Order: sequence, then structure tokens, then C-alpha cells
Amino acid sequence: MALQLNHLNACQRNAVLFSNGPLLILAGAGSGKTSTMAYRMAHLITERHISPREILGLSFTNKAAMELKERVKNLVKKSLGRKAVQGLSITTFHSLCVRLLRAHAERVGFQSDFTIMDQNDQLDVLKQVLRNIKIDERRFDPDVILFEIGQAKNRFMSPEQAETFFLESKRMSPDYGIAAASSYSRYQEQLKILNAMDFDDLIFYTVQLLESQADVREKYNFQFRHILVDEYQDTNAAQFKILRLLTERHQNLCVVGDDDQSIYGWRGADPSHILEFGRHYPSAQMIALEQNYRSTSRILEAANSVIAQNRNRYPKKLWSDRGVGEAITEVILEEDRAEAEFVAKEIFKNGQEKNRPWSDFAILYRSNSQSRVFEEALRRHTIPYKIVGGLSFLARKEVKDVLACWRLIVNPKDDASLRRIINWPARGVGRTTLEALGTYAFEKKQSLFEVMGQSSVLNPLVPKKSGVILEFWALMTRLGRSLTELPAEAEAVVTWAKDSLQQLQARQAVEDDCDDAVQAVKKWENVEELLHSIGQFSVEGEAQTGRQFFSEFLNRMSLEAQEAEKDEEQKDDSKKNQVTLLTLHGAKGLEYPVVYMVGVEEGFLPHKRTIDEAVDFGEERRLCYVGITRAKDMLFLTRVKNRIRYGKPMPRTPSRFLTDIPKDLIVRQDESDIPDPTSKEQQVEHESRIKNYLAEIRANLMKRPSG
Repeated sequence: MALQLNHLNACQRNAVLFSNGPLLILAGAGSGKTSTMAYRMAHLITERHISPREILGLSFTNKAAMELKERVKNLVKKSLGRKAVQGLSITTFHSLCVRLLRAHAERVGFQSDFTIMDQNDQLDVLKQVLRNIKIDERRFDPDVILFEIGQAKNRFMSPEQAETFFLESKRMSPDYGIAAASSYSRYQEQLKILNAMDFDDLIFYTVQLLESQADVREKYNFQFRHILVDEYQDTNAAQFKILRLLTERHQNLCVVGDDDQSIYGWRGADPSHILEFGRHYPSAQMIALEQNYRSTSRILEAANSVIAQNRNRYPKKLWSDRGVGEAITEVILEEDRAEAEFVAKEIFKNGQEKNRPWSDFAILYRSNSQSRVFEEALRRHTIPYKIVGGLSFLARKEVKDVLACWRLIVNPKDDASLRRIINWPARGVGRTTLEALGTYAFEKKQSLFEVMGQSSVLNPLVPKKSGVILEFWALMTRLGRSLTELPAEAEAVVTWAKDSLQQLQARQAVEDDCDDAVQAVKKWENVEELLHSIGQFSVEGEAQTGRQFFSEFLNRMSLEAQEAEKDEEQKDDSKKNQVTLLTLHGAKGLEYPVVYMVGVEEGFLPHKRTIDEAVDFGEERRLCYVGITRAKDMLFLTRVKNRIRYGKPMPRTPSRFLTDIPKDLIVRQDESDIPDPTSKEQQVEHESRIKNYLAEIRANLMKRPSG
């Protein structure tokens, strides 16, 4: 039975029936690219009689590869039976590389039974290298160096070629660049001694194998006569080289992707590979899939208007036959909590009135740190939710570490918090030292903190660490005393909390825990969000001192963390029916009937880093486009006039991308005068704080000399 193509549109059919040579399928968001790829592979097998062993499909995730392979099997099964797809290779780039390297490991200096090292193994090897070349790992975070070495490999740079790359990297300081340049070659030598490769080596050595061994390159050019690649816009330099080498003879390369959804530049993806496909393969044909099967016309018009402002792109325009649909709603709120409360109430109301399941709703944000207030609001309304691509705000390590520091200050007998942060940042107080102190404390029925304040005990018990421990004890004691002396006011406690983090060297500790500077910035944003939450907190009752105020705040955080854990532990079917919270990066490839894009402001979208660095906003605009095109039926764009930062309102401006959307597509809804989501007393207090802050600004302006 012939393969049926009736339900494909004309452009999809053209892509499926394309004969030989290079083909770029420019697949816009929601345009059915997976179906098109599956039908093309099935057509090659059933109608063109290409052996499945001669077809190679490549994707970036095992999940995507398995889904595509299953679709091809089902299509071919209807025509030729299930056995007809035996030998078909649809896999990830890394899995393909393992297969090639196992077969030819000796050609690149390894044995075929080489080990693939995980992250911890890699760090152990790198730390040994750093010690051998006299680089102090207490000063240089091995995670950062390892990340940069991986970035060099993704660009197929040898240790010699990578020196300039390391020294000019904007992600790390020149000192780190020197450390990375010094350790890269030694690290690779040590891996070879161990007959081991890391994850990035799999791609790197496959390129080396294919470039240096003509017979191996020839073998796989003949074996894989047709190669199809999904998400081509996400390929890095090394993956691009593999494809060039595997298509050297036949050039039957079909790539599927969308330059408008290239959002992973920070991890090495290079959109020029798809933008310059015609230059790399001069005989290439291009077929654009512009019919969108996901969204309404109004949503697509907004997305088209935003992305059209990017200069370096293929011109295309998504369209849909689903109808015009509901207007896009831009909602303006007064501040953070009002935004979260509005979204939670709208989800509840929308779910009740239209009988929608919770899983119909998604809240999209630019940075993980934005999730906190929305988590709180959803819990307040007993709406189940899940965090995709990240932990719940209170479960993130940097948040738990900072809270542990503060809990110890408020309650010095909290041994669990002390054990968590005694070495955060590193102080050289290891397990042996803690065991000795813990044994003594248990015998004397004292807390660890009490023991740490006794020099007469420390000197004979842990003489080498006594100075460091006493210094830590004195710092925590001093911070606790100053907290007690504070008034029970949010603004005063926020100032104290900021100062405590500085004295505790918390930012250094967060950076030490990160793989790279970009990750460090994101994690520190989560810590800053904790500070903002103190500014928004008010005590239900009376607090006489700053310590009492802060203790109540920490209690609230503990309760919310426990509630989040209980929600996570539920394993019944209702767990699937949840509102989804995720970043714009994490939303790529997903779709939801109702989408709330929140924080559509300068500083979030585009992110403040891109504004500060004065870089091209192309990738940020593509992120906005990705967010808009996740919505099927309804799209809300929310922003605030002020965000409460350290207890004070900070004015915000709308995202520049909002001005790209034609006004007739949007209904603007100003909710900035809606009541505060908490009690009237708290609302009065909040408004009073804003008025006082503005009065202070006016007074300062009056004091300025004229001219």
C-alpha cells in the first residue's frame, strides 16, 4: 500500500517528495516539522526503496529521536510491515559519535572500551591537574574552568587554538582564562592516560576521526546516503563539521529548523549554520513551512510583527486557518505581588468559567528568579503547579544556603543549618573537624555553635582550624546582635540582610558553586529575590525587634518550602493536572491553550545583561517570539509599574518588544489600582512606604543646588 500524503499541506508534501541533494526545510513554530520529517523518511523507504541502513536521522534529545523513530516505524509498517525499518538509525549526535568512536577508537589514540566520564569524574581529574600545575582550586573554581574547556571543544579548538578564546572570554576574568589555557592540554593528556572521554570529547574526537582518516570518512559517506537533522539552528561548530564531513560525497542532507527560534547562543549554538546553508551547500533548495497548526491568527500576527524587526533572518510569515481568535491582553499591574495575584485569580476564574483543566495554563518568564511570587500566589489559591526545567524557588541550593545562614543567626542552636553552611564559602572546615566538634558537643550536651565559641576547647581539639572557626563564630554572633538592635521594619531588615550577605561572602560562595559566570548571575538573582521578599513581608501580629520580624519571615519560608515538598510528593494522577511554570528557554517545543507571559519589561525581556552589554537584541527578540508562539488560544502579556526591590518601589518600563505589536491586536487592561492581594492594613502600610519613598526623593531633589 502506497504511503498516503493526503493530510499534508502542499509545502509539507513538496518537502517529503524532494529527491536528492541538500534541502533546507524552514519550519516555523507549530508548522508540523516532526510529521514532515517522519513522512520524508518513510517515503525514502517505501517509495524510493532506500535501505533503512542508508538513512541517518539526528536530533538533540533521546526523547525527540525516539518519537521520530516511532512515527517512521508506524508509517512504514502500514506499507511494508514493521521489519522494513530494521537498521534505521535515528539518534542523537552524541550517540552517533559513541558508535563511530567505539569502532575506530585506536585511530584517535584510545582503546575501544574507553570510559565516558560523568561530571563528578571530570572534576576529579581536573582538580588533580590543577594541583599538579600549582593552580589553587580554592581560588579558581574547577567547574568554571571545565565549562570553558567544554566550550572550546564545542568550537573544535585544540588547546593551542583555545588560548585566545579563553583569554578573551567575557564569561570569566583574565586570571580564569590563564588557568583554563594552562589546564586544557594537561586535562586532555590525563583523560587519554585513563582511556576516558568526557561528553564534549565524543563530538570533538569524532570530528578529528573523520577529518584525519579518509577511509573512515569514505565508509560513512557511503553508509549514510541520506541524512536528516532536526533543530538545525541549534548545532554548534563541532556538530556542523561532522555533518559537512559525512556529506562530503553525496550531499543528501535534509536539515529542518527555524532561525527565528535560535535561542541557545550562550551554549555554543550558531544560527549562521542555518542562515548560510545555501552558501555551505550551493545547490541547496529551501522549502518554508508557514502554516501553523497551533495558534489563532491574532497570536501569529503578533509573533510575526515582533520577529520581523530582526534584520538577519529568512523572511517568512506564519499563518493559520484556526480563525482570528481572542484579542491578546496586555495587563498593567502596580507591583510584583499584584501581578502574581492577578495571574492566579485569572487562572482560577478561567478554569472555573470555561471548565479548563489546570494543565491548559502556563506561566512563562525570562529568569527562574521570577517564579517565587507566582508560586506563592498559586499556593494561596490552592492551584496545583509544577516547575519545568528548574526547582521550586525555595528548593534551589543558593536559596537554601542563604536561608540556612540566616536561620543560624536567628537560632545559633540550629546544628543542621550550621553543618550546611560552615563551608559556604569554603573555610577548610572538613568532615573530620566537624566530627570531632560534634562528638565533644554531644558529650557536653551543647550545640555545635556553642562549642565553636570556646577557644579553650578548639585549641586542643582542632588546633589547625581554631582560628577560622572562632572567626566564623564571631561573625555570626555579631550579625545576630545587630539584628536584635534593629526596629521591626521591613526596610531596616532588608538593609541588614544585604549587609549580612556581604559579610558572609555569599556572592563568592554562589559563584563558587556555578559552572560559569552566566549561571552565577542567574543564581544570584535568586538570592536577590529573597531580599525583595523580605521587603514585601509583613508580620501577622506584633514584632518588637528586627530579630522577631526576621524570625517570622524565616518561619514563613519554612512553611512554604514544606508545602512545596508535599505537593511534589503526590504521585496520583491529579499531579498531571497542574499549571506549568517555566522559562522562555524551557518553553521551546511546547504549547499551551492559555499562556501568561509575565514581566514583559525592560530588564527582563530583553534581559538587563543584554542591555548592560549593549549587544544585539536579536536573540532576546527570538525568545519573545518563542514565548508568544507557545499560546494556542489565549495570550496574556503582563507587566508592572513598579517592582519592590529591597523594600522600595523601583519604576519599570514596558519591554521594547511590546511596541512591535500592532495596537489593534491588543486589549490593554490597567489593573494598577486593584486592591493589594493581602490585608487592608498591609495595603495601607505598603502605600505609606511608597509615599514616604517618593517624598524622600522630592526632598533630595529640592536640596540640589540650582544650575
